[in-house]
Amino acid sequence: MARNMKCRRVCAEPANRIFTPQQSTAQTVCINVDELEALRLCDLEGLEQDAAASRMNISRGTFQRILYAARRKSAEALCMGACIRIGGGNYEVCTFACPQGLCKRCRQNQSESGDGNHE
Repeated sequence: MARNMKCRRVCAEPANRIFTPQQSTAQTVCINVDELEALRLCDLEGLEQDAAASRMNISRGTFQRILYAARRKSAEALCMGACIRIGGGNYEVCTFACPQGLCKRCRQNQSESGDGNHE
């Protein structure tokens, strides 16, 4: 019997879900919300995979698979001139502030600063 899939924790829903290149092909690449979160944590926030996996409440091995899938899809879209659509996946939006206020997208950190803008 297959093991139940664990929900991946993401900090916030993405504000933009469709990206189109200047000269688009008919192709569309779909990136899951949890894959985008993995890219954000490692490549934008600069976290190590262990720390990022902990933030998403998953194992490092699972995190690595998600990250590699996201990078492959991103590279495919950029190289082929495909549209990128973000959505789907097995995730839950975090309902509390990230530890020590480290996350730049954390909703609670935004409400404390009062501006509501994502960095």
